[in-house]
Amino acid sequence: MEGNPTKDFVKRYQHWILAILSAILLFCSFPNANLFPLAWVALVPLFVALTQAKSWKSAFGMGYLTGFLFFAGTLLAILLLYPYANIYATLLGYLLLVGYTALYFGVFAALIHMLPWRAGVLFPIAAACIWTALEWVRSWMLTGFPWGSIGYSQWNNLPGVQIASIFGVHGVSFVIVLFNAGIARVIFNASHPVVLRRASFLKLLRMPATIVPLLVTLACFAYGILQLQSEEARVQSADANQNSLNVALVPGNIPQLQKWNRNEVPAILHRYITLTRQASTASPELIVWPETAVREKIVTGDWPTYHGRFRRLLQETGVPFLLGTTHRDASKKLFNSVFLLSSQAEKRGQYDKMHLVPFGEYVPLRRFIPDFFPNFILFEPFEPGKKVNLLPLSNVKEKGTEKIDIGVAICFESVFPDHFRKFVQEGAKVMGILTNDAWFVGTAFPEQHLSMAPFRAVENRIAVFRCANGGISCVVDKFGRNLTPLITPDTTQEVLVTRVPLLTEDRQTLYTRYGDWLPFFCTILCVGWLAWILYERRKLNARRTENSS
Repeated sequence: MEGNPTKDFVKRYQHWILAILSAILLFCSFPNANLFPLAWVALVPLFVALTQAKSWKSAFGMGYLTGFLFFAGTLLAILLLYPYANIYATLLGYLLLVGYTALYFGVFAALIHMLPWRAGVLFPIAAACIWTALEWVRSWMLTGFPWGSIGYSQWNNLPGVQIASIFGVHGVSFVIVLFNAGIARVIFNASHPVVLRRASFLKLLRMPATIVPLLVTLACFAYGILQLQSEEARVQSADANQNSLNVALVPGNIPQLQKWNRNEVPAILHRYITLTRQASTASPELIVWPETAVREKIVTGDWPTYHGRFRRLLQETGVPFLLGTTHRDASKKLFNSVFLLSSQAEKRGQYDKMHLVPFGEYVPLRRFIPDFFPNFILFEPFEPGKKVNLLPLSNVKEKGTEKIDIGVAICFESVFPDHFRKFVQEGAKVMGILTNDAWFVGTAFPEQHLSMAPFRAVENRIAVFRCANGGISCVVDKFGRNLTPLITPDTTQEVLVTRVPLLTEDRQTLYTRYGDWLPFFCTILCVGWLAWILYERRKLNARRTENSS
C-alpha cells in the first residue's frame, strides 16, 4: 500500500519546515505586520526542530535557514535602493548583510544543540543567555548592526518593554527567548515517551523549566503595569505645561532624488520656509528641521541669496532652530551635523554624527576593496564625529535665562542604545532624533526605525522628539508612549507643534548608568560554559587515548 506523498514529505523535512515557520512568525512580529504577540512563540518551532538535529552542523543549518529567511524579509528595503546606487552593488550588499546576520541564528542553534541540560530549568535560562549574548555581539561587531533584535518587536507592547529602563532592549529579548524556550521544553517533554511515562501533562506544566519562564514573564509585565499606573496618577496631578518645551517639528518630506538635485534647492528651501511659518503661528520655543535638511552653504552664507532668505526666516520667527546639515571643517573634511542656531543665525551648538552607516556614509576598508563595478561608490564619504556634544538652548520664551541641554542622535545612531544613553549621562533634558528616511519610502524600514525610539525613551526615562524627512515624525514620552499624531509623507498634516516633557529628575536609570550590563553578563557566562565544554572534551579525549594505548 502506497503512503501519502505529502505526509511522507512533511515527515522527512519537518525540521526544515519548522525552521521556516519560525522565520515567518518572527518576521510577522515586526513592522509592518506588527503582530508582536507572535514573537513570544516564534522560536518554538526552531527549538522543536533542533531536537531532531543529528549534529551541531545540522543544527547550524536549521538556525541559519531561519535567520536567512527572517533577515531576507526584514532587510528587503535595501534592494529598493537601486535608484540611488548601482543595482549590482545593492544586490551584493543585501545578500552579504543577510548572509552575515543569519550567522548569529546559526551559531545560536549550534550552541543550543550542545546544551547538556535539556530536561531542566537550565535549558531555557541558557537559551536566553546565548541569544542575548549573540544579539549584543551583533550590535557592535564590525561596527554593529542591531536591526531585527527580537526585543524591538514589542515596541507596541507598553507593559512588556518597561524593564528596558533596567536591562535595556536586550533584557526584553532575554525574556522573550526564555518564554519561547519554556514552551518548547513543555512540547518536547510532552512528546517524549520516557517523560510521559513518568508524569502527566499537568505535571509537565508545573516543571521548573516551565514555571520559571512563566513567572519571570509575569513579573516583567507586572512591573510594567505598575510603572504605567504610577505615572498616570502623577501626570493627572501635575500641570501639563510644567517642565516642558514647545517644539515645532518640520520634517519637510522631500523625496530623496529631489534632495540630490542642485536645481531643486530653491524649491526645497521655499517648502521649509512655508511650513516653518505655518508652524510658528503656534508660538513654538524651538523649531526642528530633519537630518541634512538644507545644504551648509545656505546656513553659512556661501550662497548669499538663499542665506538671506534663511536668515530673514530666523529673525521673523524669533525662535532658535535645530537643523541637520552637512558641514566641512577647516581641513575640508565632510561631516553629517546638527546645528543649533539663534534667531540671529548665530551657531550656539554643533554635534557631528559619530556612528556612520557602513557603505552609506563611509566605506569600511575602502582602499582594500577593489572596484568590481563601475560607479560602485556614488557618494563622498563622511568623517565620524569625535565626541558627544549637548546643544544648549538658553533663550526660551517665558523661561528667562534657563538653559536646556538637548541631545541629538542622527539617524542610524538612534539604533545604538549605548551611544544614545551617553547624551543623557552628559545631562540632556530632552532627546531628539533627526533622520532622513526618504531612501526607504514605501517600505517597512521607516516604521522599523521608528520602533526603536520608544526603547531609547524607556531605557533612559527621557522624552524623545523625532523629526524624519520621508519617515515618521512624532514625540514619545519616557514610557515609550506616542504623545502625538504620526506625521508621514502620506498624512495631510505636515508640521507638528507640541509640548515635549523635560527630564526633571537627576536620578538616572540603571540602564543609563551601566548600559548593557545584562548581555555582557550573559556573554561572560556563555564564554565560561564553552570553555568548560572544551575542557571536558579535551579530558575525555585524553582518557580515550590512554585507554586505547
